[in-house]
Amino acid sequence: MKLFKNRKPTTLLLTMLAVVLVSCSLDTDEINEEQEQQQSTSLADLQGHWIRVGGNNPMNNGLKVNVQNNTGIVVDPQQSGFSAGDVKWDAIFGLGSGEYTHQELGSDYNYYPATIKYGVDDTLRIDVNHSGAGNIQKWVREADFTPQSVFLEELRGNWIRVGGNNPTNNGVVVNVVANTGTITDASLSEFNLGDIKWKEVYALDANSFIYEELGSDYNYYPASMEIGVADTLRISVNYSGSGNIQKWVRQ
Repeated sequence: MKLFKNRKPTTLLLTMLAVVLVSCSLDTDEINEEQEQQQSTSLADLQGHWIRVGGNNPMNNGLKVNVQNNTGIVVDPQQSGFSAGDVKWDAIFGLGSGEYTHQELGSDYNYYPATIKYGVDDTLRIDVNHSGAGNIQKWVREADFTPQSVFLEELRGNWIRVGGNNPTNNGVVVNVVANTGTITDASLSEFNLGDIKWKEVYALDANSFIYEELGSDYNYYPASMEIGVADTLRISVNYSGSGNIQKWVRQ
């Protein structure tokens, strides 16, 4: 009788402990299931193919990423330097109200903390916690992407130089085909027929372009173009010498 009395509190304690453990396990499973469900719902807007169209590293524009669950995988690297199959966006986590955090694969193949904002215009704005080029990005869905060939069509044809801060080169004619501008009339300049005056032209949008400009010293310099009213072309060359400001019109 005495032995039975000593065991009774122990048995009761073990029973209560088992109930608590089972209850905690059920609560944990329910919480995990609820979190997974919330995460799955919050990432729904990101699923599918996205193409990079803007930011402060234009050479990576055109890059295509496919988001599957919480991972964004490179499917078309274009000229970016990444490889197909690279995990560009890793561990995407929804914060609600169209905001997400993730790990961003940089051009140095290191990962950096970053944020994604999903806009009402069905675009993604990415901000990477890193000071290098490419820390600001804009992406659109593949279905909404406009190919370079469409934008570059705006430049197609002959352009004649009519103004700028080096008048001796006025009268030069450049013919644009695809992403290249070739001199077809050198006028009184020191250039030669057939020189590639504008190379690797890249459209930022329908009116803005970046490219490499052939200078009078026969070196290439980064430059930008803007198509304005009256079908004029304004050029700004990233160089301090004369001719870094130019105005062109259609011939």
